[in-house]
Amino acid sequence: MQAQRHLRDRVPGIRSLGLVFSLSEYFGLVRHASTWDIGIRLIALNGFTVVLGPVVGRLMHRFPPGLVLVTGLVTGGIGALLVNLFDATTGTGEAVLVIAVLGLGIALAMAPVTTIAMNSLPRRLGSTAGAANSALRQIGSALGPAVFGVVLIHRTLDTLPGHVAASGFAPADQGQVIGMVDGVGIQAGAFLHLDTNEATGRALAAYGASFTDALHTCALVGGIGMLVAAAVALSTIGVRARAPHTEPETAAAAVAEAG
Repeated sequence: MQAQRHLRDRVPGIRSLGLVFSLSEYFGLVRHASTWDIGIRLIALNGFTVVLGPVVGRLMHRFPPGLVLVTGLVTGGIGALLVNLFDATTGTGEAVLVIAVLGLGIALAMAPVTTIAMNSLPRRLGSTAGAANSALRQIGSALGPAVFGVVLIHRTLDTLPGHVAASGFAPADQGQVIGMVDGVGIQAGAFLHLDTNEATGRALAAYGASFTDALHTCALVGGIGMLVAAAVALSTIGVRARAPHTEPETAAAAVAEAG
């Protein structure tokens, strides 16, 4: 189906929303940021989507929707890959700047998908295109946090033993730290409390390094996925202007009238 072919580019929503979920978990569990601070960091992403809505609409009047879509996916992919720069020394300003690049890409990619979907079918099937577009958007919103949550859990647990061992803990203490995180859940790692403040600090540092590794994996998945989606959109949709799909009867009538 032509509509399905165009609408499948909504799937990058899985990666973008999943990465937003991963970032919020990272700021809360590793950087111990408050809800307010997390909102300030992520407002650069959601703010672009809201503020640039009218601007993107005007862009699609001047440029083909496919071009705007591909530009947004490439920009979002670059922003996602830049998340790999995050570490324990990354400040709020740097984090907001990277998130803003991701938000700019998402803002550019959101609106064109709907336009392309509506133009891919005859006008009488416009409700079908709109419903399919909305359904895929909801699927992406639900799958994103679920998929990236699994990646966060497995990657954190896989890398935690190595970071704990590198922190100089005795084997018994290593087992205690790993057992707490593995048994209770990765969120428990943010609230580790050992016998001494020094040991607690080293355990939290090891947990933070493991969770950061997991965030980087999510960023790679999201960034590469969006760049692949851009390549798919470029090959299937293109970046040249296309006239909206017209009804066969209307097109035939127009030819007859011109004759």
